[in-house]
Amino acid sequence: MLFSHLGRGSTTLVLTAHPDDEVFAHGAAIAMLSQQGSRVVLRTASGGEAAENDVTSSAEARRRRSARLDAACTRLGVNEWNWLAEGRWTDTAGRPTPGSLTTVSVSDLADVIADQIQTIIPDVVLTMGPDGLTGHPDHILIHRAVAIAAASCAVPAFGSYLLPADIAQGRDLLATTLPGKRVGSGRMTGREDPSPATLAAPARAAEARRAALDEYAMGLGTLALTELVRVFPGRGDSLLLRAVLDAIGWQTERYARLMT
Repeated sequence: MLFSHLGRGSTTLVLTAHPDDEVFAHGAAIAMLSQQGSRVVLRTASGGEAAENDVTSSAEARRRRSARLDAACTRLGVNEWNWLAEGRWTDTAGRPTPGSLTTVSVSDLADVIADQIQTIIPDVVLTMGPDGLTGHPDHILIHRAVAIAAASCAVPAFGSYLLPADIAQGRDLLATTLPGKRVGSGRMTGREDPSPATLAAPARAAEARRAALDEYAMGLGTLALTELVRVFPGRGDSLLLRAVLDAIGWQTERYARLMT
């Protein structure tokens, strides 16, 4: 099984762009690794402020998102989490505004990540695949920076991705519950990989992933999809990812070795 060798005494470093990426991209792996005894450390580059769209203050949005992230990490078994660069960057939904993660250069971000790797000394690093899982520019930026930093530190790194067929199955599920409705940003297309590795985590890791996603929105992880679409306000990539997880299995994640 993928990552099954990472048991007690090992350290896994997870690097993401926003709170909730750790669940959508790595929730099954994090929960499984934690249950195996691996120390799991999470570093997140921005506060996910754009997701808290019912508040007027960026500081309040970050406070709310931070609380959700903290609760999700507890569900997954993350041992420690913190911001990259002491919370310097904000989430502006991919818009290049001053102070946003989107405006950071790849080399600067890679330097920050390399410092974290050298401090934490992980056995493995997990992040997004080359397409950022959803095509989000912040996710792609993180991937590129992690690939550079991991190579410079000689640590194995893996990126999470989805197949086009996975996304098609998710869309098929949504078509039966939201006929004629567009769901998703349109950037999420999936990718084929020449050397795929599929994680099939135990059932209790999948349960932890569902519970962690609920911390971001009530029922996002545990309500039946037919019920969720009635109460969940968004029609973006979060809902599409939820449908994909229902289609391919909550215990399933796909990874490829990062290459520079």
